[in-house]
Amino acid sequence: MKIISGKTIFASLIFLLIMSFVVNSFLNKDHFFSDEETSKRNLKNQDKIIGVEIRQQNKQGDKFLIIADTLEEIESKENKVILENSLTTIDQKGVLTKISAGNAIITDDYNDFIFSKKVKITKKTRKFTLKTQTLTGTFKKGNYHTNDKVDIVSGNTIIEGKGLQIKKNGEYIKIKGKAKLRMLLLQKNAY
Repeated sequence: MKIISGKTIFASLIFLLIMSFVVNSFLNKDHFFSDEETSKRNLKNQDKIIGVEIRQQNKQGDKFLIIADTLEEIESKENKVILENSLTTIDQKGVLTKISAGNAIITDDYNDFIFSKKVKITKKTRKFTLKTQTLTGTFKKGNYHTNDKVDIVSGNTIIEGKGLQIKKNGEYIKIKGKAKLRMLLLQKNAY
């Protein structure tokens, strides 16, 4: 019969103690990683900024003022910005354009856009208003389109259509579907 020495028992206890620390450490790290993932998810949710006001100027000298309830910025090739309940004011050499939308997605350094949920564009100096549900386009080229119903007021003229295509900031305008045109005698009634 073999007798176990005190040194062996002591070494075994030390080994068990070290192993219990190692196992406990791994269990805590797994718990730590799950907490880290939860905090990452919470940070992603907090990437939405509430109560936004942005002032921007593009290379052509056009000035933008964007006011929105929330803003979410997604870093990608397009640098996507998502706005909720936004009002955008564009100053193009003194001609002010106001664009309001429930949702707005702006990409490519504030050049391309997708507006949705009650879109309204107003140019007071040109007595122009456009109302639709969605509008997609690019500011740089001045090309916009929608396949939704449009209501346009320009001066004393009211146009209703089933869609719209605009090129070069209004040099080419096409109303889709059967368009209805009404002209009012009193200009103040239209605008």
